[in-house]
Amino acid sequence: MESSEDLAPLLAEAQAHCDKGWWREARVALGTLYEKGHRPAFTAQQIGDVEAALSHYDDAIRWHQQAITIEPRSYRSHEILIFLQDARATTTEAQASAARRLWWDHCGTIAYAHRQPHQNTPHPYKRLRIGYVTGDVNFHSAAIAWTAVVARHTDQIETCLYSTLERHRYDNRTRLWQEALGNHFVDVSEQVPHQLALTIQQDRVDILVDLAGFTNNNRLMTFAYRPAPIQIQAWGYVLGTQSPTFDVLFADPIVAPPAIRAGLAERVIDLPCVLSYHPPSKATGKAEDMPGPTPLPCLTDGPTFCVFQRAMKITEQCVRVWRRILEALPSARILFKSGDYTPIARTTIADWFGPTRNQIVFDFNTSHTDHLLWYQDADLALDPWPQTGGVSTLEACMMHVPPVTLLGARMIQRTSGSIMTTVGFPSCVTTTEEEYIARAIALVTTHRDELAAMRATARTRLVSSPICIGYVEAVEQRYRMLWQEWCDRQQQTSQQVM
Repeated sequence: MESSEDLAPLLAEAQAHCDKGWWREARVALGTLYEKGHRPAFTAQQIGDVEAALSHYDDAIRWHQQAITIEPRSYRSHEILIFLQDARATTTEAQASAARRLWWDHCGTIAYAHRQPHQNTPHPYKRLRIGYVTGDVNFHSAAIAWTAVVARHTDQIETCLYSTLERHRYDNRTRLWQEALGNHFVDVSEQVPHQLALTIQQDRVDILVDLAGFTNNNRLMTFAYRPAPIQIQAWGYVLGTQSPTFDVLFADPIVAPPAIRAGLAERVIDLPCVLSYHPPSKATGKAEDMPGPTPLPCLTDGPTFCVFQRAMKITEQCVRVWRRILEALPSARILFKSGDYTPIARTTIADWFGPTRNQIVFDFNTSHTDHLLWYQDADLALDPWPQTGGVSTLEACMMHVPPVTLLGARMIQRTSGSIMTTVGFPSCVTTTEEEYIARAIALVTTHRDELAAMRATARTRLVSSPICIGYVEAVEQRYRMLWQEWCDRQQQTSQQVM
């Protein structure tokens, strides 16, 4: 094995390629470093990152698995592996659960062994201090869902927001949170897991809520120290952790039916829907301030579908189905829109479409308002899988464009199904690929009257549904119930000691 000094030029070359986004060149340099035995676990992890940047997700999974094989406590590879596997259509619920248990066995158990007793006052009716941990306090799609709850608590809740976002990434949304919460907005981006656990415990947080799951800037290792009496996973990335450190997972009966609940380590408590939503507006904060429904584009032109999703959500299995829709409708097109459609991602997706590639259009980042207005150009949204829409499904309904979704066996493939059922459009929820294709084609051809009726009522149905009305109160009722249960347990323990 060559010395680090001998490998310095190659290391510099690999870093320079990564900095410039030259992923193919970076892959070659990192491959050479791995062959030469340079920090094999770390280099395997870097190769996995580069393969993901190249949209080679199966290769990325294999390299992160290799990093874990070399160094079982490679926390970052564990979390990236879980995230990547979740998004692959070929992953089973059993495989997703196994990856989580491996993370817990190799990483979480170490912190869990150092958990400390809680000093919270077990008063069942006191004002509850709820701590939320997230790295998405800037403008981020995940934050749209949890903001609908966190920003609208009643005076029965004292809100603490623990931000793991790096300070150089703050934006206007972050500053609004700072102004709203004052010293209850706590920048913890530089605190390591056990330091953050100590901070939370010293703050006497009664209920701690994870809003990140296995996404960037998560602090699941902090939760493993169990700094709060009750710990919950909700809204941001609700797929469970297969660990004893979480008491509860907020979901609903569609996202977590009995077969899925049986395989979770957490206790599932149902909400009116797995996600909540607070409608945006240009001025007054009212949904009606946004533009109303426009006529269906397919009435005057070819049918227009839209997929306003991150590139990573677009799988070859989805495209195979969407391609059949385009083959059946030669005048139709699909609009793809997201900020992460790199040239590599666009080429990969276009290649999957084969001869129908001329029927797809890519667009990129715009302001959020303009992004929403783009829905006016579409007749119907096509929901991807296995990772369905969440906030994107809510926004599609807000802008009068219902999505057709494919309900799957995995939890990650059921969010849109939950939303569409709650809004009152169960006919948009399909259970087979053939049904998905037939439904999408029918709505823009023989069932245009039905689609026009959905377009006319989608926003009204959304804003008057339990997704928007009464949701915060429902959450606070669950918090109170869980807190009273904990207080009862403390009283029982105290009586047994006496």
